[in-house]
Amino acid sequence: MNLDSASSASSGPPPNPRSSRGAIAAQACETCRSRKQKCDEQRPKCGLCQRMKLECNWREVQPTKKDKTLVEILDRLRSLETKVDRIPTSRGTSVSGFGPPQPSPASQPSFNPDVDPSSYSSSLRPSPSGIKSNQSYRHFSASHKILTWPIIQQALLQALPSNVGDLKTLEQDGTAFLVQIQRETPNLPLDEGLTERPFVGMQTQATRISGGVRTTFPPLTQDVMNNLASAYFDTFNFIYPFMDRQNFISDTLSKVHSEGFDGDIESVIALLVFALGELAIDGSRGKPIEFYKGGRPSGVRGGSATRPPGIALFNEARKRIGFCLTECELENVQIFSLAALYFQATSKHGDFWRMSVSASSAAQVLVTSSSIDWNSPRGDLIKRAYWHCFLMEWTLYLELDVPLTGISALQDRVGIPSFNTPFCEADHRGNQSSHFEAHYASQIALRRLCANMHNNIYESTASTDTPGTSNNGDFGGPSATSLNQLASQLSQWRSMLPRDLQWDEDDPASFPSPQASGGYNQPLDPTLSPQRSRPAPPLFTTDLNSDPVHYPYVYDIQVALLRTRYYYAKYMVHRPFVYKALHFPEQMTQEDAQGVAECLRACLKWPILLSPTSRRKRLIPWLFGWSQHFLGILLIMHMTQINPMLRDIRTQLCGARFEAEVNESVDLMLDWIQDLKSSDAIAKWCYRILQPMYNLEP
Repeated sequence: MNLDSASSASSGPPPNPRSSRGAIAAQACETCRSRKQKCDEQRPKCGLCQRMKLECNWREVQPTKKDKTLVEILDRLRSLETKVDRIPTSRGTSVSGFGPPQPSPASQPSFNPDVDPSSYSSSLRPSPSGIKSNQSYRHFSASHKILTWPIIQQALLQALPSNVGDLKTLEQDGTAFLVQIQRETPNLPLDEGLTERPFVGMQTQATRISGGVRTTFPPLTQDVMNNLASAYFDTFNFIYPFMDRQNFISDTLSKVHSEGFDGDIESVIALLVFALGELAIDGSRGKPIEFYKGGRPSGVRGGSATRPPGIALFNEARKRIGFCLTECELENVQIFSLAALYFQATSKHGDFWRMSVSASSAAQVLVTSSSIDWNSPRGDLIKRAYWHCFLMEWTLYLELDVPLTGISALQDRVGIPSFNTPFCEADHRGNQSSHFEAHYASQIALRRLCANMHNNIYESTASTDTPGTSNNGDFGGPSATSLNQLASQLSQWRSMLPRDLQWDEDDPASFPSPQASGGYNQPLDPTLSPQRSRPAPPLFTTDLNSDPVHYPYVYDIQVALLRTRYYYAKYMVHRPFVYKALHFPEQMTQEDAQGVAECLRACLKWPILLSPTSRRKRLIPWLFGWSQHFLGILLIMHMTQINPMLRDIRTQLCGARFEAEVNESVDLMLDWIQDLKSSDAIAKWCYRILQPMYNLEP
């Protein structure tokens, strides 16, 4: 355990002398306003009014600019969801304009009409395993399921026959696949903990009544605890804002500092926050766990592959977490979610999934069995915890094909968080700089849109009689019209983003467009100043060897996550076109070919692959999904070189930018997987599959 750095390090900027003033009293009561005193904003009576025995009256809170932005984002999303639900799912039958010579209108030029139709059949030899290449399309959002495509399986078996074992793994459902992959990774060690001493000092009456021996940990001084908490809230909580900084500091942190630790909820939450805080510090600025590719530092920083940062603190939390397993209050949802984040950041994906399920189950019971004032600060925090569980669950479902708990059915009952909890100084400053609330609301909107898109595509293929059959030579997938309409909804989501989140479609590495000076929106980096005569450097770079830039409040990760999610969704919407090109080339139309080109162009230089984001991988959300996304894309890119149909589409329709950036994008994806393979079981599995196709080192 390395807590020395925590005594002086923090992921954010130097402390502001004004930070001691605490919360910004945007919702102060009338008495405190008139006296110009800080209000603790307790309801129904604040502390001052209770002591003075005065009436405690509150003004009706007017929505701020940030509140209006959040409402706007979600209101626009609802209109998009309605449009998605109205998209027809019937499959078209037109097959003109592409493939075999057929009459086509002048406005739709035929694609390479002089080519013999038979040349577009699979260039691979018949598979000895009897794999049929004309199986009808079956929709899976999980990226690793692309390995079940017959043409892909043929290519893999020809490159390395021993891959048959990995292909068999894919025949299982997502849960079995995840469990089998995770068996290759050792559990987190249990033999590392903190030196403890019995607590000696005054305790509150409530603590004395609860009983139990309370302890202290000498390495956890007040300064260390403060800095670890700041590191957590300046990083993880800006990406997953289900904790309230002010409540943690004033209640949880105050209690464990003055009364020590026990098996109560406050102790467990504090230890988990501290563990993630240490992981945030070392995961961002710590030493790489290894060097690869002839000396390139790993993007996995801090500790080692088997002993990650914060493990001693996390183990102390695990010793006590059993006392908090059966309740279903907000704090229990937070405990499960915090533990899940630590498992995620340390590549324990099976444990991450199980803790996420526990968080979702507790959130369901909390929402359905409790009387909640949704307009109160605690009610809004419950909303944030619920949406965190929703995002995690749907990401796991869409990307690993694991079952849902049903938490999504409560969306309308819970509503969208408004972040009406008063800001403390640090969060106010962080939101001004990084716009984390707008990023978070936009992530919710995009995930809900992706869930609707998945359901729409799945329903369009559900009428296939028997999945995996030839279906009389019919593609069996969604029509080009329905897919293009879904892609249009995705473009509308992008156009509705707040100005501070916008970017050039063909320049994913750029800074967002800066807002005019004034107001709460302020550009994070001074190079965005409109008075500068020379262009600002990009936010992201392909240089993975130099020391990465460190942006406060994980700004680069927030931006990279939102943009990469958009390109990923665009890739997924157009991916059925690629299946059709590979397995039913004779049915391809010009519109289908354009869809393939859109799918390929959507895979270029995802920001999450670039520096500085990829240089601190422990802090990247949903680490379990990215390696398998890159696996699927790399397999498709390989097919563009050996499959005649994809090769011709790439040559004629993808354009100059694609050819200029595709090789570098492929290298970045391979680098990602190679970097993670020693510490991440899914990355190791992906590397093993790609090794013969890309001639990678053992």
